[in-house]
Amino acid sequence: MATFQAQVEGLTGLSIGTSPSTTELTDFLKDGVIDVTNRCIQAKPQNKDLFMNVTGIQVSQGANIDAADIISVVRADGVTSGAFRSCRKISPSLQSRVTDTESLHFASKFNPVYMINADGTVHVFPAPSDNSGKDSYKVYYVNNTPLDGSGTALTFADSTLGYFPADKVYLVVIYAGIKSLENAMSAKSIPAIAGDATELTSVDDLDTDNTIDVHADQIEIDQWWSTVGHLIEGEEDTELAGAQLQKISAYINAYQAQLQGNTTDYQWMQGRHQILSQQYMSAFASMAPPQPQQAAGGRR
Repeated sequence: MATFQAQVEGLTGLSIGTSPSTTELTDFLKDGVIDVTNRCIQAKPQNKDLFMNVTGIQVSQGANIDAADIISVVRADGVTSGAFRSCRKISPSLQSRVTDTESLHFASKFNPVYMINADGTVHVFPAPSDNSGKDSYKVYYVNNTPLDGSGTALTFADSTLGYFPADKVYLVVIYAGIKSLENAMSAKSIPAIAGDATELTSVDDLDTDNTIDVHADQIEIDQWWSTVGHLIEGEEDTELAGAQLQKISAYINAYQAQLQGNTTDYQWMQGRHQILSQQYMSAFASMAPPQPQQAAGGRR
């Protein structure tokens, strides 16, 4: 399967490397994983398990899942390693009562509970007490750390995603393509002349091979013609004046060609961006449940 970089390049027509860089593309892919995950779950909450990850066996309180959306917490029954019981969620205000054998809220190993601590970590009751697996717990959650298919950090050079449904991977590629086009468009230089100003410091900035050496300082076009006028009227050097006129003409032609080329590229990217954005949003719209039809005339 092609790498994500190749997929994005094929989708956008861009050559990844500068605008955007491969580092930026990796960031776009990671952002895409999170965005697609959130949008899919928002459209169909019952499909959370398609994006599910799970912690390893936990033998102490405080499993850290980085504020991920919890799907389920299970605790071993204290008798058999791997025999897990589902935990119900409680409010932190009940944490003392679930350990009180005289309380109606008491949690046994066969009826365990969990809560989210103030620091976002997971605590279960009865608390785990050994490392044999008989009193351990695990947390199933919506994966919020983009990984490749082998479980390592996602990069532009990967071609698969971990803890992610295969039929939704194309949406991550589209997302990265949209962001790559936005990056390329923002970097595309489309120079514009404000009034009669240019970006040349002198007509000598134009080489005889018609290439343009652009500088930050701006001068007025009138200064070009003033130079030509001085050569004709002051120096009476029509030959040099003619050469300077040729340089001015060459600049104008090259400048216009550059402006037209940049504009054409920008417009193409803008059109491609619009198409991909529509495809991206339409995919999620189709996931949403149909809205109930209101009876003709409404309620009376």
